[in-house]
Formats: sequence, structure tokens, C-alpha cells
Amino acid sequence: MKRIAIIDSGSGGLTVANELFGRLPDERIIYVGDHGNCPYGNKSADEIKKLVFGVIRFLEQFELKMLIVACNTASALMLDELKERMDVPVIGVIEPGAEMAARATLNRRIGVIATQRTVESHMYRKNILENRDGLGVYEQACPKLVSYLENEGTPEEAIKEALEEYLDPLREKQVDTLVMGCTHYPLAEQQIRRVWGRDVNLVDPARATVAQAAKVLRENGDLAVAPEGEHLFCTTGDVTDFDEKVKRWTPVSRPVVRHAETGF
Repeated sequence: MKRIAIIDSGSGGLTVANELFGRLPDERIIYVGDHGNCPYGNKSADEIKKLVFGVIRFLEQFELKMLIVACNTASALMLDELKERMDVPVIGVIEPGAEMAARATLNRRIGVIATQRTVESHMYRKNILENRDGLGVYEQACPKLVSYLENEGTPEEAIKEALEEYLDPLREKQVDTLVMGCTHYPLAEQQIRRVWGRDVNLVDPARATVAQAAKVLRENGDLAVAPEGEHLFCTTGDVTDFDEKVKRWTPVSRPVVRHAETGF
């Protein structure tokens, strides 16, 4: 059975998995969250590449039809390398999200919130401007958010204070479209809207990414015609903790959760 692999630094990629469950219910996935090394956003490029290639080696035991790199940081740093290495289609989250944002803005001002490493790559800015000239693109690193959202015990007030710190500069730029440039951030969508305080086009790249995945599968004749087998969820961290997150954040009530041995 061929599966779609979804990889992420932690649990944020479950937002992509949920989009896939809704749009392509017959497909089966293997999800790998590198919780043991999360977050990626503050690590060096060399560290991130080493960790991601460890995840790819783990996936070699499975028969895949596609790889979705749900981690924005990894997409920004090494998507082309992964496309060269893999013998299946590889889709990142930045290009589809950038295209969606470029179409959505009315006042031509777009904000991007992302990890430090993604912001430093300027890949969202590059891809947004490739889709539409003359836009203002303002990027804001949010170094605390991934750790806060992975930790169920983070106080609501701490998340609110962090969001106020990160969103204030973008509100001052009067952006009308905000890209959640990390798959963890949709987990805080309601908090983001409350802190923003006025209407904003909130772009979740997961939606555009799964739409692109469906298009590629259809063109390649690889769409599943009937459900077969179970979804697999793997983690380099604590299996019990991830099992609870999968149950809480996805419609899969009895997930198959395993430890992923990536060598790190």
C-alpha cells in the first residue's frame, strides 16, 4: 500500500493532515513528527538538514507515493535537495501558501509570521513577489510560538503576550493579509484573530498545499480509489504524549502511534 508521507518538526503538521483527511479521505498517510528535536526554527541550517535526512531514512522502509514537507523551516532550507533525493513527488508548504496570499490581499500589504529560520530565508517574500509584483511583504519571526503551542501547559496569557509582541509590528504596517508561515500556528488561529482585533485575511498554507497534492496525484494517476489500511503516526519523542495530541487535534479516534528511530 502506497502512503502519503507528511513530515514536520513536531505536531504542527497535523493541520496539514487534517486538510488531507477532509479533501482526500481515501488516502492513507504516514506522519513523522520529530518531537525529540523540536523546534527546528532556532537551529542551524546544517542541524536541520541532518535531522530531516534522518527522518527520510526512517521513511525508506515504507512504500510512498508522495512526500509533503509540512515544516516551513525545512521547506525553506532544503526543498530542492529533497526533490532531488526522493523518487516520488515532493511538495512543500511555502509555494502554495505564498500563491494564496498573493491572490488574497486587497491593499497589497502582506504579513508573514514564521520561525526565525524561515524568516531569515525570505522564501515567503520571494515566492509571494514571484506571484504578484509590487506587493509589500513584511516578515516577523516568532521564536517562542512553536514551543508554546507544543506544550499543553503553556498559560493562555503567555501565548497572548507573545502574539501581541509579534503581531504589533505587522498591524502598524496595515497589512490586510497574514500568512501563518508555520504549521503550528493554525492551532492558535482564534488567539491570533483576537489579538489582531480587526478583520484580516488569515492564510493557512495547509489548504493550498493539500489542493496542490491532490492535483499532482490526479495528474499522476495515483489517487486512491478506496480506503485501505490505517493511518500511521510516528514520533521521535514521547509516544503517549503524541498519541494524546493526535486524538485531540485530528478526527482519528484510535490512532496507530509508533516511535520513529531516526538516529538522533
